Amino acid sequence: MGYFVPMLKNNKHLAYPLQFNGYKYNFIWPLSENSPWWQRCLKGILILISLCFYVLTIAGEYTFVLENGNNIPDLADCLSTTFMGTQYIFRISVWVKRQNEMRALYRRFYKQIYFIDTEDADFNKEIKNYTRFVDFFTKLYYVPMMLLYMMFGYEFYTQGMASRDKPHIYRMSIHWYDAQAPLPYIFTAVYSGWLCWSCVGVWAADDFSLCVMLCHASYRYKALQKNLGNLLKEVREEAAKCLQPADQLHTIFRRKLYQVLSREQKLKSFIDEAKQHFTYAIFCCLFFGVLLQCVVLFQLQSSTFGVGWLKYIAWLISQVSELIMIGHFGQMLMDEASAMQNSYYMCQWEKLLPYGNQLMNKSLMLDIRSAIQNAETPVVFDGLRMFALSHSTVGTALRSAMSYFMFLNTMNDAEKPK
Repeated sequence: MGYFVPMLKNNKHLAYPLQFNGYKYNFIWPLSENSPWWQRCLKGILILISLCFYVLTIAGEYTFVLENGNNIPDLADCLSTTFMGTQYIFRISVWVKRQNEMRALYRRFYKQIYFIDTEDADFNKEIKNYTRFVDFFTKLYYVPMMLLYMMFGYEFYTQGMASRDKPHIYRMSIHWYDAQAPLPYIFTAVYSGWLCWSCVGVWAADDFSLCVMLCHASYRYKALQKNLGNLLKEVREEAAKCLQPADQLHTIFRRKLYQVLSREQKLKSFIDEAKQHFTYAIFCCLFFGVLLQCVVLFQLQSSTFGVGWLKYIAWLISQVSELIMIGHFGQMLMDEASAMQNSYYMCQWEKLLPYGNQLMNKSLMLDIRSAIQNAETPVVFDGLRMFALSHSTVGTALRSAMSYFMFLNTMNDAEKPK
């Protein structure tokens, strides 16, 4: 398909990160504006089929939940995948609805915000270190999926196709067709197996995109702070080329200050656009992440050492690292945006006061005050205005997951015969 390819500042096409395949192969990455009509129709049909498979799988899981409500271990095992599937129906529906906004956001990010190799070398080095960290942990999301496939393959091998009690990849109870007959069983295994990959693909793509955008936006604020730190030096160098340097200092300083303010406003405009785009994904990460950690912890402590135990360990590491990653980069952006106030105040504007008259000095101080007041507005990513993306929110989420886990344990102990 003719998928949209963002352009970088140097007018080169973006080399897609591996995680973006999660968008492309789920048919939710935007097509280019000039893609033919049949590609748009085909994409819509494939998305509809994908959502139908999600609904079929989750319907089977919810049926299993209703039939096994008193069996806490089986219930927890089923809910761990049910929560994943439910949130991805929500995510995919949102991305399908926001195709034009998604294309505009990524085009703007890679053209205006993304640091290319020819920019600040120190910043680039730090950004690449962060990106390698995010790249590793988002690829780690695929480990639980691979272990789940291995468990399914082993259980199927031991049961055989002739058995009427063959396993499914998920805990499902299907009554609307004979899911144990050979052809329906293969059909069920194929679509439920594809959904496992689909969930993990979207999960990794969302987190990778969010963290990379937060990281580059944070370093754009760092670049503005660096510009303000060098502002007076640049003003003096430019004024020295004038016939009357002292008379030009205020004019040049205010012009350069306005340039920094303009770049900050463009950065804030991009951030507002990104906040609106990712607010649904952040909500899913924090809300469903707490529930998933709770049931995965329960399954981990009740399972014996083996592939299943390793699956829950990998899943738990992925869930915890996800919250820590997005919380860290959300906090980083908040801190760098807040630091702009101090950068404006400390840009050595007071050293220009002896060179100006009362009116010029008053105008300069009004500009500085306006810049500081503009930077006072906090820059916070949130999930549907309920969960702010910060260290404190992540800490609260992890504590909540542990509390729910203890509650689930208590319920399970109460259900055991004495």
